[in-house]
Amino acid sequence: MTNPQYGPACTPGHPFVAPGAPGMPVAPGMPLVPVAPVAPTKPGHTFAIVAAVLLWAITGLALALLAVVFAMAELWGLASGYSGTELLRDVLKLGFWAVLVIAGLVSLLYVPGFRRLPLPHRLAVLGALACPLPCFYAFLLYSG
Repeated sequence: MTNPQYGPACTPGHPFVAPGAPGMPVAPGMPLVPVAPVAPTKPGHTFAIVAAVLLWAITGLALALLAVVFAMAELWGLASGYSGTELLRDVLKLGFWAVLVIAGLVSLLYVPGFRRLPLPHRLAVLGALACPLPCFYAFLLYSG
């Protein structure tokens, strides 16, 4: 009893097992299991990926710096007698603006003309739009 696709090496009791069986050795010269052809790869988006990562990292660092400074200022305010309702009002005001900006960026991500771009390019453009304002405030914080 032979397998017509692989020949006599696949007969029962033969020392070699059917080629391509997981974890089993394949005899030299035996045909391998047919594999699907590999699709050609598209040109990479390396520059867009690096730009997106860099822009979003700068934005994240600037936002982290601003959040720490804001938290320290609020904590010092509470320690000096600043009321909790005023603190809550400031936090809600800042949260409202943050949610508004995030909603604007996410809605821009799904604009039909913008969706035609590959994802790395979209993220790079959104990073370029999100980066200037936090960086401006972080530089203003350092300079003032």
